[in-house]
Amino acid sequence: MFGKGKKLSIRYFGDPILAAKAKPVEEITDDIRVLAADMLELMYEKNGIGLAGNQVGLPLKIVVIDIGPEEDEDGKPIPPSTPGEMELLPKMPVALINPEIVSYSDDLSDFDEGCLSVPKLYANVKRPSRVVLKTQLLDGSSLTAECGGLLARVLQHELDHLDGIVFVQKAEEEDYSKIESGVEKLIRKNGPRGFKVKRLV
Repeated sequence: MFGKGKKLSIRYFGDPILAAKAKPVEEITDDIRVLAADMLELMYEKNGIGLAGNQVGLPLKIVVIDIGPEEDEDGKPIPPSTPGEMELLPKMPVALINPEIVSYSDDLSDFDEGCLSVPKLYANVKRPSRVVLKTQLLDGSSLTAECGGLLARVLQHELDHLDGIVFVQKAEEEDYSKIESGVEKLIRKNGPRGFKVKRLV
């Protein structure tokens, strides 16, 4: 499905691959490890904190993430409050293989999200504050843990990509109206004729 040494590139909103549902990774091979490393390299190059397989044109259930500890208003690190943060934050960057969210908290939080596939456009998205993640890591180990904070937000954003969903589809209406012209411009450049944004809020 992908070749060694083939340079990856970001796919932009409107590209049909971003609306595709990703397929499971059947085995964690050297090719998958190379893909994860290449995805991280591209993510860093574009100043991102998360990247999903669809975003590089490969509808595979693989996500790479690199976030640090959150900080308070004084710039002091906020201690991780959930088992998933305690487990994953010290391991950053991480590649998640066949990740899934098995449950969501009832309480929601607001956050201005951006996306490498929707450059320079930001909008508020309401999401559950905590999720329970089930995933394999690149070393083949398995993890099931509750995740909160920025990690929960990034996980939901990236796993949406694996379901063919981009954050602008979930943006609050008022915010979406502010970026709609920019979204339409992306679609004209990258999408097939007649492409319509399927809003999910």
